[in-house]
Parts: sequence; C-alpha cells; structure tokens
Amino acid sequence: MMDMEDKIAPDVDLEALTRQYLDAFEARDLERCVGFFHEDATIDFQNTIYRGRKGIEDWHKDRFAVNLKMIRLDSITVNGDTVLVDGAAASKRLAAWKINALNGRITIRFEEGKIRQGKLAPRLTNPLDLLRSGQ
Repeated sequence: MMDMEDKIAPDVDLEALTRQYLDAFEARDLERCVGFFHEDATIDFQNTIYRGRKGIEDWHKDRFAVNLKMIRLDSITVNGDTVLVDGAAASKRLAAWKINALNGRITIRFEEGKIRQGKLAPRLTNPLDLLRSGQ
C-alpha cells in the first residue's frame, strides 16, 4: 500500500514544474499544457469540473479563446504534494464585464510528477486596501 509520501518522487521540483506549466500556458502550447496532467485529472473552474484528457483540453481551448493571461504572479508556495499560486489574471471575458484584472489562487495537487487536480478561484480584495493603494 502506497502512502502519500510515496506518491511524490523526491527529485521532483514542484515549483519548477508549476513554472514550466505556466510558461506553456502563456505560450498557448495546448499539447505541452495537457502533458502536465494525469490522464484522469480534473480542473475545478467556476463551479464546473473538467475531467480527463478531453475535459482538460477543452478547458485550455476555452481559456485560450478568451485570452486568459496571468498578468501578475505574487507567489508560488509548495506544501507536500500541493502548490498554491497567487496572482492576478485578465481575459477578454473579464474585460467585457469591465474588470481589468481578477486576483486569484490556483491550487494544484500533484501525483507522481503530474497534475492530478487543479482548482482556480478568485480571491476577493478588501476594498479598504484598494482605497489605501489609490487604485
């Protein structure tokens, strides 16, 4: 029986792997992006679960079509098999709603060097912080 520690190869640098995925996403390299995922991986995005290779491909195609881009990377934190990416994103769809950028968090759970689960969620900003920063 395999415990959680056995599922992470000790020589896998999850931060580097995450940065490579983000680079592939920025380059709009669909094949390379999908290659980072397990065959039966899931992405949780806006209350929809995208499953398996076809679902992961469709999610990427949809995001590329609306020109989703990470415009600011605040941090990448690794905790065991999970990586948290905090930053801000922009897209044509957000712009249509008069939103220039949305703060968010990507939670990625790796297994055996591949993404098993990904979740993208907005992070609400305290309006007082916006006033203080003059935005």
